[in-house]
Order: sequence, then C-alpha cells, then structure tokens
Amino acid sequence: MSTQIARRTVLAGLAATAAAAVAGRVCAARAAVQPAPTCLAELGRPGVLPDGMAYLAPAALHAAYSLAVYVNTSPSGATGQRMWVLGRDGPASPWTLALQDAAHFDGRDGPADYSWPVSTGRKYPGDPRSGPTPLGIFNVDERPFRHRPGWGSPGMYNALYIDLHYGSGRVSGVAMHGTPRANYRLLGRPESHGCIRMTQANADALWARFHPAGTGGDGSPLWGEVPRFFRSAPHRDARARSGYVRDGTLLFDPAGALLTRPGYRAVFVFFRDDR
Repeated sequence: MSTQIARRTVLAGLAATAAAAVAGRVCAARAAVQPAPTCLAELGRPGVLPDGMAYLAPAALHAAYSLAVYVNTSPSGATGQRMWVLGRDGPASPWTLALQDAAHFDGRDGPADYSWPVSTGRKYPGDPRSGPTPLGIFNVDERPFRHRPGWGSPGMYNALYIDLHYGSGRVSGVAMHGTPRANYRLLGRPESHGCIRMTQANADALWARFHPAGTGGDGSPLWGEVPRFFRSAPHRDARARSGYVRDGTLLFDPAGALLTRPGYRAVFVFFRDDR
C-alpha cells in the first residue's frame, strides 16, 4: 500500500470515529441544545452505526409518511431502550417530536429529548418465539385484525403490529403495546418477548394517532397510499404476504412503478446504538 493510500485510509477511519463520537454526544444532549430529530439525523451519517445496520434518518423517509417511530433496542448506552415519535405536517415540513410522556420528564431540566422509555425483546430460555426485537424499517400492518384495542391481545394493551410475515408464511407477533402496570418498573431494559412495551398511557397516545375518536382504516387522518415493503399482492385478509425487505428499500414492478398499498402513513425504524 502506498503512503498516500495509507494516509487516506487512516483519515477516513478518523473521520468515521469522529462522526460516531459527535452523534453520541448529540443523542445524549438535552432537547434545549439538540432537538430529537437532529440526534436521529446524526445516526444516518456514514460510520456512526455499525456497517450493515438498516437505518433511515428522518430526512431520508419517503414523502408519504407523516408519522415516524424510532426505537433504540440497545440494552445499554446513552439512549438505549428509548422511543422517539416524530410527526410532520407534510413532505416539505420539518420532523418534530410529536409525543412526549410529560410525567416521565416532570422535574427534569429542559424539554423532552425523546418520547418515553420502552422495553424491547430478549431471549427467554424455553420459549422458541422469544428473542430480540427485529431491527429494520417496517410499516404498521394496516389490516384491521392487526390493530387490537384494549387488552385484545393477552398481556398487550392497544397493540399495533408491524407489517411482516416470515419466510414460512407465519405472521410476525411483534407489536407496540402497553404493558400491565406491574411491568412499568421494567421499562428501560429489554424484558419483552420481542414486542415494544410502554406504559398504558403512552400506548393510548400512540393509538390515538392511528384511531382518533375510534376511527380506523380509511377514516383515520393517517390513512393514505404508502410504499409497501413486500412484493406479493396486498390482500386485506389473513393470507400470507411474501417478498419482504427490512431495510427500507423501495420496491418497483417490472414497468418501474413503485409498489404501494393503502395504509397508515407511519413507519417504524428499529435500530441498535450501543454508545
């Protein structure tokens, strides 16, 4: 390797290290200094997150989305087990922190710099379906039976399921949901079987974004045409879907048209940042 090439390699490595350090400081900063969308934007810079990790910064999200939910599934680090719920008025509008748990931030200096703490998944011995929350970019499943109000799913309050079928055809059981009050003390560390747990009040706030005043489907203000992250036909019933991508890649038909489906204009970004 020539001296010049070696020097460029070293400089590139130093730049990546510096970018990661800056992003870590930004994500840990209070919102009075750096708003939450700035923190999440920094994570999209090259070299900040590990190579190969699927991630889209807010500015990189498709114009169809008006709600974005980011979750850091890390069990440690300055921002592990946190959720950010971002919203915007339109494609040209800035992303802002749309929901905050006021009780959680009561008495702290400065405004909220994330929405609230969560519990993500971990492996439980003897339970083959438990495990870490899957990482990637997902739509919320738009099918009515995948939105379960109240305790419609055992132990899960106001469950909103991600849009994912596994290669076997089995539908994913990963959802965002409220948890029984006895589990509140566990928020802030991985304790679920794969879902994303939060308090019931926070689950109410998130649910209301999709189902205000009990509306849903095309009656919801979030309803619209969104990119779909699978290649099969978007049936509204329980038939398995196939051909999923998990990294936010936009899919196109042979004629070059974007594959879309009617659904909620919301996207979930699950990542891991251990810093």
